[in-house]
Amino acid sequence: METEKRTRTNDDLLGKMWKTKSARFNAHLRLRRKHNLSTWATSILAFYIFAASLIPLVYTSLASGGAERLISVLTVIISVFLIIITLLEGSKRYDSEADRMLNCGLEISEIYNRFQALNKEKADERRTEFNNEYSAVMNRYGLNHEDVDFLKFKMANRAELRTDWSQFLFDSVKYLVLWIGEYWLYIVLVVIPPLTAVLLRRQLGF
Repeated sequence: METEKRTRTNDDLLGKMWKTKSARFNAHLRLRRKHNLSTWATSILAFYIFAASLIPLVYTSLASGGAERLISVLTVIISVFLIIITLLEGSKRYDSEADRMLNCGLEISEIYNRFQALNKEKADERRTEFNNEYSAVMNRYGLNHEDVDFLKFKMANRAELRTDWSQFLFDSVKYLVLWIGEYWLYIVLVVIPPLTAVLLRRQLGF
C-alpha cells in the first residue's frame, strides 16, 4: 500500500512551521502598516493644529467674542494630545518590530523548505533535529504575532484548512473586530478634529 504523501496539513511539524511563518509575515505587514499610518496620522494632526492657528488671522471677525479663545483652547488641547500620542507611538517601535517579524518568518521559512524537501523516511529520522531548529528560532526572537495575524492566515487558507462556513464566519467577524482595534486610533486622529470643527461651527462663527 502506497504511503500517504506528507503535506503541511497532515504533518504536525510542517503544519506548525507553515502557520507560524505565515502569521509572522502577516504581522510584518500589519506592523509596517501601523508605522506608516502612525506617521501619516500624527502629521495630519500637526497640520490641523497649524491650520487652526491661522484661522483667527484669516477670519479677523473671530477676534471679537469668544471664538478666538475657543480656537486657542482647542489648539492647545490637540497639541498636548499630539505630543502624548507621538511619544507613545514612537515607544512602540513598529518598524523595528516589523523587521524582527520578517526575519523570524524568513528563518522559519528556510527550515520549512529544507524539511519539506525530505522524503517521509528522512523526515521522520531528522524530525527532532528540525523541531529543535524551529524552537531555537522561536526562542531567539522572543516575540509573538497577534490573533489578527493568525486569523488572516486562516481566512486566506480556508480551503486547504477545510474550515467550515460557520467557523469562517466567526473568524471573519472576530478579524473585523480585531482589525478595528488595531487601527481605530489613526482613524480618530484624522477624523475627530474636522468633525469637532463642524459641530462647533456656530460657536466658531462660521
